[in-house]
Amino acid sequence: RGLGDVYKRQALGYAVCAQEIADHVEETGQTFDWLVMGTGSTGTQAGLVAGFEAAGHALPVMGVSVRQPRERQMKAVHALTQKTLEKLGCEGVPLSKILVDDGYVGEGYGIPAESTLEAIRLLAQQEGLLLDPVYSAKGMAGLIGMVRQGFFKPTDNVLFLHTGGASALFAYQEQLLASLK
Repeated sequence: RGLGDVYKRQALGYAVCAQEIADHVEETGQTFDWLVMGTGSTGTQAGLVAGFEAAGHALPVMGVSVRQPRERQMKAVHALTQKTLEKLGCEGVPLSKILVDDGYVGEGYGIPAESTLEAIRLLAQQEGLLLDPVYSAKGMAGLIGMVRQGFFKPTDNVLFLHTGGASALFAYQEQLLASLK
């Protein structure tokens, strides 16, 4: 079993997550216009797109790339989405269903940009949420940036998927403390 198998299993897990979100929407009537999350190894975004497709739930998933240019990330996510949909017994989706914003990668994977550090501070101070500097904080930086740029309509209800990793904050202690000055 290689690394690809891990991402395939991750994608199947997030397909279940998408089904849970779709079930929540149906049970509560609460609707979302967008889901935003950090995308890197592709498993999370591919699973969400495949899961929503399989559930017949048309929620667009905007992946904020944490490591590579938009086109490359889109193709990688699309390839795993197709494999995941095949495993779920569903038809594939066009590449246009894969949405990626690469404006928050900064200098690269695992290197927090200033927008990443701002997102960490803002969410910790305002919401008491800890975001990791590799995935979730770059995803949140993207969401914040898209709001500031007017990407979302004022009436849009945006769901952010926090994928964990707060323990990674300890590895970035010096950078985080320096950003407070």
